[in-house]
Amino acid sequence: MKIVYLLFVLASITYAWICPACGTENSGEFCIECNLPSPPVGMEYIGPSTVTIDGESLFVSPFFIDREPVICRDILDWLTREISHVNQISFYLTGQEELIMPGSSMGEDFRDIIFVRYAPWVIYKNIEDGVTGVTVQTGCFDIPAVSITFDAARLYLNDNGKRLPTRLEIEAAASAGVIELEDTWEIMNAYSDFMSMTLSGIVGTSLAGLAMFSENRTPEERIMWEWTRDAWNQPPDTISDIYSPYALIFKPLDPSIVGAAPRQVGYYNIIFRGVVPVPWIQQTEN
Repeated sequence: MKIVYLLFVLASITYAWICPACGTENSGEFCIECNLPSPPVGMEYIGPSTVTIDGESLFVSPFFIDREPVICRDILDWLTREISHVNQISFYLTGQEELIMPGSSMGEDFRDIIFVRYAPWVIYKNIEDGVTGVTVQTGCFDIPAVSITFDAARLYLNDNGKRLPTRLEIEAAASAGVIELEDTWEIMNAYSDFMSMTLSGIVGTSLAGLAMFSENRTPEERIMWEWTRDAWNQPPDTISDIYSPYALIFKPLDPSIVGAAPRQVGYYNIIFRGVVPVPWIQQTEN
């Protein structure tokens, strides 16, 4: 009985929070004034705003957005559940079969491992090519999850109650100072030794000799891209076309830069984060 009572008391404990939309102090899950949900852990509220694209001012409905991109640690368990056979790996990671590298090519000691070139992922398999686990190289658990395909990013976020941001949303978040720049070279340095083992010996040159890994590239080139929900060349104020073969990718510079990437491919320099829209909240922030 004492245990049941204690659980009831713990379940009844609430925490005060200040609504970022209207400034009201609350103790429940929703704001008593404007009905905004309590901000999800790790997410930032972006209120109603406007962004200017190609000289046109466009309205952006309010939303929550991840303060940080999804990191490897976040997605490991999900990938392990999703990938049951080695022939599924490229759907989630890289989208390119030629980048999936059997460990046996490096020696008998690695026969039960599969590596992903240009990325820190390590996949364990059994003799029947069933996937038994997914991990990353030591030191890479807390770096942004790279080489994740558009569809894999979309599915992962959907399973966690989120979705990819639209161009308008990520533009608004960048303007609000929420999106920090991620340096491709710094991130790849976390697994440079691993790439030297799995890549340099194969192509016959050092990583420094490959232009894509050169730390002498300009800062603008080195900044990571981010997946968006929108299609390339889609008008920014229209419903996202999630079936187009090309997605719009975003680089949070000032001014911002956009590009296109095939949705079935994951890249070493594209990362992603989630959004939770709250379009019914129209109050301006205090």
